Amino acid sequence: MIAMLIIMVGSISVNVVARYFGMAFTWIDEVSRLTFVWMSCMAIVAGLRRGLHPSFVVLLDKTSGVVNKLLLTVINTLILLFLVYLLKGGIDYISKVYIQKTAILGISVAWKYAAVPFATIIMILEVIRALVLVWKKDDCRLADR
Repeated sequence: MIAMLIIMVGSISVNVVARYFGMAFTWIDEVSRLTFVWMSCMAIVAGLRRGLHPSFVVLLDKTSGVVNKLLLTVINTLILLFLVYLLKGGIDYISKVYIQKTAILGISVAWKYAAVPFATIIMILEVIRALVLVWKKDDCRLADR
């Protein structure tokens, strides 16, 4: 995420300075858009990994032991099902638009849309890891991811 942020901010800064001198690089807009999409998707992954997304903490705080583990298993299984659905949709969409090219760079728009399935795969692995940890730990909370 940091590398993408540096590329995005750096390229936009270069373009601002270039416009001050009466010239602009049209390709920078596409590069900044592409890096913003990828950075956003990776931020979602980081948020999931750190347990920063809204969760069922109120329910989890009222349970303990096996009930807590079962509740966490249900929550993570539902998240996993949603992620599998999102992955399938992302791959289907890429298979429809990969022929299209960006206006300036001339690369496939699939590079931009591939951020969603890529991030989804990482999130699937993270949720599977969380499911395994639920049953390995004695006391487990959703925020302990």
